[in-house]
Amino acid sequence: MLLAVNSTPLLASSVNGGGMILNINSTDLAAAFTWDVDPDRPSFYVEEYFDSTQAASRTSAELLNDHIVAGAGEISGIGRQFTVNSSITTGLNKANDFSFDANDLTGTASGAIGLGGAMRFRLNKSFNVDPITGEEQGNRAITGYYTLEYDAIRADATVGRSGWAIFNHHSFRAGIFDLNNISTTLIGDSLTLSGDLSLAEGFDHMGGDFGSIVGDFSFQTTVVPIPAAVWLFASGLIGLGGVNRRKRHLQVSHV
Repeated sequence: MLLAVNSTPLLASSVNGGGMILNINSTDLAAAFTWDVDPDRPSFYVEEYFDSTQAASRTSAELLNDHIVAGAGEISGIGRQFTVNSSITTGLNKANDFSFDANDLTGTASGAIGLGGAMRFRLNKSFNVDPITGEEQGNRAITGYYTLEYDAIRADATVGRSGWAIFNHHSFRAGIFDLNNISTTLIGDSLTLSGDLSLAEGFDHMGGDFGSIVGDFSFQTTVVPIPAAVWLFASGLIGLGGVNRRKRHLQVSHV
């Protein structure tokens, strides 16, 4: 991971504003799923995207069924934006409680950066048949209420996996994208990450090939200082006990 840091340490810091842009390559995404393929459409694709406002105002059922773009066909996964949440959120959106020491970003990273927005994916694999129409039904997976997090356990230099990952929190927590081959720039009050996007374990049960590169990303946010007393308290909590990490999968809805 390439890291450029400014000469004046910011020390205890958090982030505010900005967001992440995902560029999901439809060809690479479809190729990462090995189950049966309809010649008229990819095996796996982005069916719908909701920006932070659209996602926050919808129920789970609406995220499953609503269409910003009419129809159940593939939409572009390029340029999809997910904004950084504030430290206080409403509904199921995850708050931004990320903190770090600018002298050692990944070594001190704690908490998570909440990201607003949602995406719905469709798998062109039939698991059941509509009892009325007799038509085969595909499967859709809703992802949303995201967090961007760093976990050294996820890092794997042999494949370029950085330890940064995007987690879904719709229904339950599941890693959906790992961030690979990262370039990190911390200059002044600006933090920027960019690199490749690869499938994480959340898509395993849908036939996704873990680690497949399916696009790229860019993330930019503003660094803000944390009062010393708050930073010392938060740092002291980092070492208090381990966290039980379990692999979780995305909820699949048959439609």
